[in-house]
This record gives sequence, structure tokens and C-alpha cells, in this order.
Amino acid sequence: MSEPAKPVPPDDPRVRLAEDRTVLAAERTFVAWLRTGLAFLGVGLAAQRFLREVLAVWPLKVLSLTLIACALASFAGAAWRDRAIRARLAHAEIPMMPRILTVGVAALLIAISGLAATALLWA
Repeated sequence: MSEPAKPVPPDDPRVRLAEDRTVLAAERTFVAWLRTGLAFLGVGLAAQRFLREVLAVWPLKVLSLTLIACALASFAGAAWRDRAIRARLAHAEIPMMPRILTVGVAALLIAISGLAATALLWA
């Protein structure tokens, strides 16, 4: 039989490298959520612009607003996931993106999506 693994001390370089990889993966995931939301927002606005001749007014608005709602959910999900990851990595010694930057970007994109949805309803 194999013997049980020995615990790795916190000052081991492998621990620091693992924390680096974890933080970088979390930042890539945050950006992926934002990228997905931007794609939803872009497709929702493009549908409104280019499908006017094909679809009636209300089905087109429902389609566009649904896509923009998906964008809002993606931006909010990015902020929520970032908060959860930061709580779990509070002990990490490596620098992370500033919290104000991640919250600010997500809030700005949520506001832009809300304005786009409002503009679509009034148009």
C-alpha cells in the first residue's frame, strides 16, 4: 500500500505557484463572464437593428430584451463570482485585480445594459 501524502507547508513555493494559478484562473473566468455578457448585449442590439423587416415589433422587442437580460445576468454573475472567489482567496499573498475595478466594470456594463433595455422599450 502507498503511504498517505504529507501535508505541504504554507511557505512551500508550490503553494505560492498554486495560488498564482488559482488567481489567474479566477481573473480569466471573470473576463469570460464579461465577454459573454457583451456578446449577448451586442446580439440583442443587432437583432433590434437588423431584424426589423423580418419580425413584428413585439416579438423582436421580446427577443432583444431577453438577450439583454441575459447580458445583465452575465455581468451580475461576474461580479458575484468575483466576490465569492475573493472571499475564498482572502489568505492569498499575491496581488489581485483591485475590487473597485471589478465591481466598477460590472456596474458600468449593467448600467449600459439597463439603458439599452430602456431605449428598446421606448423605441
